[in-house]
Amino acid sequence: MADIAHVVVLMLENRSFDCMLGRLYPDRPEFDGLKGTESNKCNGDDISVWVSSEMTPQDACVPTPDPTELFSDMTDQIFGQGIEPPAPPTMTGFAQNYAKIATNDPKAVMHGFSQNQLPVLSALAKAFGVCDRWHASAPNQTWPNRFFVHTGTAAGHVNNSPPRFPYEMPTIFNKLTAKQCSWRIYYHDIPQAATLTQIWSELPDHLYSFEEDFMADAMSGRLPNYSFIEPRYFSDPLLCRMPNDQHPPHNVLFSERLIARVYDALRNGPGWEQTLFIITYDEHGGIYDHVPPPSAVSPDELRPDGFAFDRYGVRVPAVIVSP
Repeated sequence: MADIAHVVVLMLENRSFDCMLGRLYPDRPEFDGLKGTESNKCNGDDISVWVSSEMTPQDACVPTPDPTELFSDMTDQIFGQGIEPPAPPTMTGFAQNYAKIATNDPKAVMHGFSQNQLPVLSALAKAFGVCDRWHASAPNQTWPNRFFVHTGTAAGHVNNSPPRFPYEMPTIFNKLTAKQCSWRIYYHDIPQAATLTQIWSELPDHLYSFEEDFMADAMSGRLPNYSFIEPRYFSDPLLCRMPNDQHPPHNVLFSERLIARVYDALRNGPGWEQTLFIITYDEHGGIYDHVPPPSAVSPDELRPDGFAFDRYGVRVPAVIVSP
């Protein structure tokens, strides 16, 4: 696209489309959101989708505790407890999977937010473009899906653990360098992308602090051709900084502020007219979505965990922002 000189990707954590944006357009049939009647069965009871009447700090952190998200858990969530492909994906196992820990309330994974409770994400989705068919690259945890966004593969690994160092997959960053395109990874606390060994020799010149560098670069017109932003994954008590990745049970409003800061910096910078800003999430984190994932083309022949990566993961939010 000749008019785009700067692509900025902010990838957040572990929220489904229905949880964050399923209520965006309740009266538009072309938008595949929630009707409000969707439910899962758990121990014989119907557990329906729901929204908190208020946005208290506790409500902003639902589900608490964090749902499980191993490959086996996601299989149960998508197909139903103990059911595996080639059975059809029914999206009926979320509540039951969460309730396998007796102290968990199955209602938590059926929870979502209204537009008023997520004003930044909702406003950008309405003002620009929202994707209601953006699925996680694979029905897997954070690391495999983050590897997909950088490399187009997870090298056949279905879970975060055990670690499989070295991660030697060729990356989009290497392709950009080969094409003489500029790129930077902006991070808050830990740059997960730095686990990819193919970019180690280039990292000293491409790894930047979000707080110290991104805002200044955006406002002054110094952004590269491609920027990848990693949120803050952990709390920092010494600096009084909270996680802003939206990973349950982190408060989603800290990420609302992050999205607003990125947008405001881009919108008020000199490069805005040539900028494409993509907000998306790595995976659904065990939270309910009603749309079955479609089949996918296997990225390679790597099968160390026995999975061909021939089906996508659960839908995640995706908003496309550009003039």
